Amino acid sequence: MSYRPTYSAPRYAPRPAQQTRTMAEPPLSRLMIAGLMVFIMLSLVVLLAGRVPFTPQPAPVTGNTYRSYVSEARTLLNSYGYTMEGKVHIPIDRAMDLIVERGLPVRE
Repeated sequence: MSYRPTYSAPRYAPRPAQQTRTMAEPPLSRLMIAGLMVFIMLSLVVLLAGRVPFTPQPAPVTGNTYRSYVSEARTLLNSYGYTMEGKVHIPIDRAMDLIVERGLPVRE
């Protein structure tokens, strides 16, 4: 029993004649070069994406703003009412007038 391969076809077949390519079928090497160029360009875009200067866009304002805090404080300063602890508050202008009339409290 022999382990050598047996060939039914001749060992060295003659090369087939070169076929002419049509315009619709570009050579494989050109396709590989084009694919490599696209890959390199995309890699450069990804690498340089964080380094390219850009114009920042203003972020939309959501939630509480400075105006809402100021308006709440102004309504509190210019109104009568009770605090959560049960204390009474009066407008700041009225409080200043009372201090001018009565004077500041003094310890004995």
